[in-house]
Amino acid sequence: MADGEPSDLSVADPVSTSSRVLGVLDLFTEAEPVWTTERMAERLAASRATIYRYLQALMASGFLSQLGGGAYALGPRIIELDRQMRVADPVLRVAPGVMAAQRDQVAGTQLLCRYYGLRVFSIFEERSDPRIRTSFDRGRPFSLFRSSASRIILANLPSKHLRRLFLQHAGDIAAAGLGTRWPEFRDLLKAVRKRGVAVASDIDTELIGIAAPIFAAPEIITGSLVLVRIRSEVTDRDTEFLSALALDSARQISARLEDAGL
Repeated sequence: MADGEPSDLSVADPVSTSSRVLGVLDLFTEAEPVWTTERMAERLAASRATIYRYLQALMASGFLSQLGGGAYALGPRIIELDRQMRVADPVLRVAPGVMAAQRDQVAGTQLLCRYYGLRVFSIFEERSDPRIRTSFDRGRPFSLFRSSASRIILANLPSKHLRRLFLQHAGDIAAAGLGTRWPEFRDLLKAVRKRGVAVASDIDTELIGIAAPIFAAPEIITGSLVLVRIRSEVTDRDTEFLSALALDSARQISARLEDAGL
C-alpha cells in the first residue's frame, strides 16, 4: 500500500486503527462541518484508499453521512447517542433535581459540566436570570485550563496526572495564568482544592462563575457544578454564599451518584 497500512481493517492493529478512525471524526467541527475525501486525506496525511475505508466504516455505523460532491458531514448516530446521554447519563439522572431545588437561591444560572481529555463542556443548564447568557451552551468544548468549571476539575486530578499535563501543555497552562513552573502550577491548584471551589470570569468576563467538584466515587472527579451570576452585582458576601451553596449541592450530587452505584 502507498501509505504502508494493511488493506483490510481487520488485520490492522486495533488500537492504531481505532485512533485513526476517531481522528476522522475529530475533523468535523462547528467551524468546518463538511469535509471532502481529498481534504481529509491531506489533513490526516493518509492515502485516499485509507480514508475511503475509514469512511465506509463510519457511514455504516451512522457516524457520518455522505453529501453531494464527495463531501461528508456528521451522521444521525450522533443524535441517537446524544439522546442516550440525556436519558441515561448518571450525572444527568441525579443532578437536575438538586439544581432545581436551589434555583431561587442561586438567582442566576447553573451549569452542569463534564470533561474528557483536555476538554470541558456543559451538559445541562438551569437558568433563573434571563439576562444571563453564557458561552457554555451544551456540548461546546472549552480548555481544561480556563474557566472555574475547568479549574476545579484540574484541582482534583491526581498529582501524577497534573505533572503529565504540565510537561505536555506548559505553554497553554502559562497562557491561562496557572503558572510557568511546575511548583507554581501545583501549589495554585492545591490552594483551589483546599478552598473547595474555583472562582473565575476569564471566558465570559461580565459574569462570575463559582464551581464545585462532582465525584463519581471518592477521589474520582467526573465534572463540576457552576453557579453563575452577573459579576458587577456580586459582592464578597455573595461569593461566599454561592461558594457554600455550590459545595453543598455538588456534595449532594456526588453522594447520590455513589449511593446509587452509578
